[in-house]
Amino acid sequence: MLSSPVLLGICAGAGALAAPGVASMLFGAKGVESGEPRTEALWTSEMPSTAPAPRLEGEHKVDLAIIGGGCTGLSCAYYAKKLRPDWSVAVLESNRLGSGASSRNSGAVYARYWGLDNEEMPRRGLERLVRFMEEEEIECDFRPSPTLELYASRRSARKAEASPEAGAKWVPTEELREGALTDHYAGAAELPGYYTVHPAKLVAGHVKAARRVEVELYENSPVMQVKRGNPAELVTPGGSVRADHVVLATNAYTPRLGFLKTAMMPVHQYTFATRKLSGAEISGYGLDRWPLRFERTVLPVTNFLTPSGRLCIRIVLGYASFNSCVWRDIGGARDLAKRMFEQRYPWIADVALEQGWHGVTGHTLRVREITGPVMGENIHAAVGFNGLGIMPGHNTAYLSACRITGHPDEDTRYMLGRRVQIPIPGEYYRSMLLKPAMKALTPV
Repeated sequence: MLSSPVLLGICAGAGALAAPGVASMLFGAKGVESGEPRTEALWTSEMPSTAPAPRLEGEHKVDLAIIGGGCTGLSCAYYAKKLRPDWSVAVLESNRLGSGASSRNSGAVYARYWGLDNEEMPRRGLERLVRFMEEEEIECDFRPSPTLELYASRRSARKAEASPEAGAKWVPTEELREGALTDHYAGAAELPGYYTVHPAKLVAGHVKAARRVEVELYENSPVMQVKRGNPAELVTPGGSVRADHVVLATNAYTPRLGFLKTAMMPVHQYTFATRKLSGAEISGYGLDRWPLRFERTVLPVTNFLTPSGRLCIRIVLGYASFNSCVWRDIGGARDLAKRMFEQRYPWIADVALEQGWHGVTGHTLRVREITGPVMGENIHAAVGFNGLGIMPGHNTAYLSACRITGHPDEDTRYMLGRRVQIPIPGEYYRSMLLKPAMKALTPV
């Protein structure tokens, strides 16, 4: 999750100069990106591929069509079919099912919605996710994880130590030096309540569950256009779907589809993984004591130990012009991730870094997701999940299914549409101010 106050200030300053959308008048609109290859993430390479789904061909009519085949889209389809078995439900994925952010994250799970001052609703969301995994018998290495929140500056460390979160234990610099072999930080808080999961195994479980309840799944079927109406029409290269209800589960890819262009934007990340470490190395480097670590900065850095014994670093790269979800300088991203890894843990220089992968997530300035109707009453969004997005994505998918099928649930009142979001200035200011600002804020 990006720390919003600084970025909010940058964008607010830009917004004072021009209304959002000026850049689109200057440079022209940009449409859906399709055909771009996705490099395989480590998570996906560690497990057998799921059976492929067909490409959408011809004309179809369904009750509910979901654009985006990640965990959010698959969860929404699953719960909609459970609530309305008589409905026809289809999921259209532009690439392979689950090949986007759902299989490129850190695997961290926590009962929190960013920006929501309520503990009970996220707790119910976590319980729902756990219940789903149990009922569908999904083996995905779900387990509690000792977690550190790290502070690089003395000022931020003093502030965190003086105002600890409930249940947190302060870890001073000396203990970090001895227990984690790092001099990079001024202190850390050991936090309770975190879990980790193998993201690709969780994705595979979602695919299996959706198939079990007879959701229609389509891969390599990018939706190039959404024609509003009742029913709405989704146009793909191979065919079309008319749907009474549509859910955008497209996260970072949403603006290029023509929706929420001033409410959210894609932000790119890169993750680098070491070779598989031995048990002795894991213990010697203190990774078994704190396998999950978040660095509290404007552009956060995450370290996590995978179930297979690889230590990873995940960094924020920035914004690509015109809401692009493609990052062209992957070589530069690898070099930056390696340098940041070695700065924090010098012993990494003696350990081979074997696999890296790019990812992109959708962000709003309020750091809150966007859910509910976004165009009329029959086109809904479930987007804007970033930083600990596994539980919120799954739970919001359930709540979206409840709202669309007319099934009452007390937590649907927490679903936020775009009306509460802060507009993001247009492309000119994103490229001229936000991109260099994010580069300057990189904690390297």
